[in-house]
Amino acid sequence: MKMLLDCYIIDEEGEDIKVETSDIKLTSSSLVIVVSHTHHINYIFKGAKVSIVQKFASARKASALRLQHAYKTKHVEETEGIDQEFIPIMEFLGGFHGDAEPAEIPKPAPTKNTAIKAPPKFVSKAKTPPKAKPPAKKTTPPKKTVTKTEIDLNAPVLIDLPPKLTKVVKTMLSLEPPEGSSCDYLIAGAKLYIILGDNKTDLRKGNFKLEEISTLPEGVFPAENYYPRILVAKQKVLGVELWARR
Repeated sequence: MKMLLDCYIIDEEGEDIKVETSDIKLTSSSLVIVVSHTHHINYIFKGAKVSIVQKFASARKASALRLQHAYKTKHVEETEGIDQEFIPIMEFLGGFHGDAEPAEIPKPAPTKNTAIKAPPKFVSKAKTPPKAKPPAKKTTPPKKTVTKTEIDLNAPVLIDLPPKLTKVVKTMLSLEPPEGSSCDYLIAGAKLYIILGDNKTDLRKGNFKLEEISTLPEGVFPAENYYPRILVAKQKVLGVELWARR
């Protein structure tokens, strides 16, 4: 059966890449969006080992494709079993390949038997007891404090920002960033925003923008590679930043 398909791979960084159908290889680590112009459906195939970054990115891309083509969206998840409806498309793409077998670890080469020599004998001398050391002084490590900086009111991110987010973003701009980390997501209210920009390690310059992920996948998503920073002002939680150590 001939099918008219457009395929997009969502990589580990959350980027979507349009590829030819011949380049698709469905595995447990794949997140692929298949736009079927034959069935007028956007299929989102999720392998069992895809990350939360890929899932959120696929929801954003699928939302854009739905607006573009006005097709329905269907989720196909390996953990829940492949839908019968998707099997002909999966076979058209070359089938499901699962995971590659891990490479075998080479065994060490056997060593030759050598004659074991008796160790030399030593005459032990009487040991003198060591002098008692004076007790070490207890030192308390300095407390880490999060310093605030002056906010640039002309920062790009503050331009055309929704009023509800203004206070949250101003708090983000005033805080020193964690060392060796970058911020990918912001949770404010009941909404999830992805942070877009070339440098997400220091948000104080405001050279980033927030994009709301309007269509979220259903379920529970452990943020295994992230640690949160909670933004609080005047006894109220404004939002939660999700930082990744990189």
